[in-house]
Amino acid sequence: MTVPMLFDKKENCCGCGACAGICPKKAITMEYDEYGFKYPVINEDLCIHCKKCKSVCAFQSENDFHSPISIYAAVSTSTNIMDSASGGVFASIANEFMQNGENTAAGSALENIDGKITVHHISVNSTQSINKLLGSKYVHSDTLHIFNEVKNILEGKKKMLFSGTPCQVASLYSFLGKEYENLYTIELICHGVPGEKMFGDYIDLISEKYGKVTDFVFRDKKHGPAFVSRVVCDKNGKRNTKYIHNGESAYYTYFLQGNIYRECCYKCKYASQKRIADITIGDYWGIKKQHPELFDGNHSEFDADKGISCLLVNTQKGEELIGTYAPGLSLYKSTFDKASAENAQLKNPSVPKGNRAEIMEAYKSGGYEAVDNIFKKQAGLSVVTAKIKANTPLWIKKLIKRN
Repeated sequence: MTVPMLFDKKENCCGCGACAGICPKKAITMEYDEYGFKYPVINEDLCIHCKKCKSVCAFQSENDFHSPISIYAAVSTSTNIMDSASGGVFASIANEFMQNGENTAAGSALENIDGKITVHHISVNSTQSINKLLGSKYVHSDTLHIFNEVKNILEGKKKMLFSGTPCQVASLYSFLGKEYENLYTIELICHGVPGEKMFGDYIDLISEKYGKVTDFVFRDKKHGPAFVSRVVCDKNGKRNTKYIHNGESAYYTYFLQGNIYRECCYKCKYASQKRIADITIGDYWGIKKQHPELFDGNHSEFDADKGISCLLVNTQKGEELIGTYAPGLSLYKSTFDKASAENAQLKNPSVPKGNRAEIMEAYKSGGYEAVDNIFKKQAGLSVVTAKIKANTPLWIKKLIKRN
């Protein structure tokens, strides 16, 4: 008897690990392919052909999609937006959700584990720990162990707020197999995710240049809406901080161009107007063009340099989240047409804007260094300009812009 087929094409697997998490014999492991993406592999000697793995696959089951009920531009007035992605919506809701000390939240965290920068899903049960879930992570987050943890929490009758990419939310629903009244979900407007291995190789390259990376922030908002990473390194016992503009980074540039995502990201069935989670959040790109009235001096809480969120409320549970746990949010009514004007993934999956095949083949044959070499040849002297931008304070940028 042959083992179950978990996917026929790589575009039909998001690497969530739900199949591995449900397997009663631990016969499934998540292993890297030649391009640095994780896919499930079944050990034929351990497999008992129960097919539970197929039953929890979101790509092999029906999903419940929802048209948005209401749409807002949103900012947090109760939390530090500078610590959060976009306008701090998740931080504000999660903080209020956890106030009674009994509820739990789960999401992607970037942590230094045994000297290695790791991005994975964790759960937290205190307001003091919410900061672990904040900030952008432009890489695939490992969800292998979180689904069982979430299920145990839900079975214990505690409320759970789960955040992730749309496919991760869909995977959780499929893994659980039934609706839980105490589960609330938040999905991100996702462009696509690079693999953990390529990100790890990128961190290794930075470590070679500046010293062992001990902390990493994908997007330091002190530089305004620009994509600038803050990297803390340790070289010979001396701590130093580096700022890396996307224009000087192969990883960051190719992420923004959509050239290094998983295969499924380019065929994503969740990149559409109909959504999978209770609410959808992301940057409100183009906010000044779509809602110029917010910047007439009468809405000081809306600051594009600090970040403004796009918020889609998709279900009755989503309305409950906003009605009960969002007193710290300032909301301004918007429309789908306005919100999606520069958020293309609310309509369609990402499309590579460059030489994706060349980049991925270079990674396959020569690792991240080969990818970096391609980038350097293409970028030329623009890398120098990017370095200057990364190290220019925001107040100077604003002064130059005004003049």
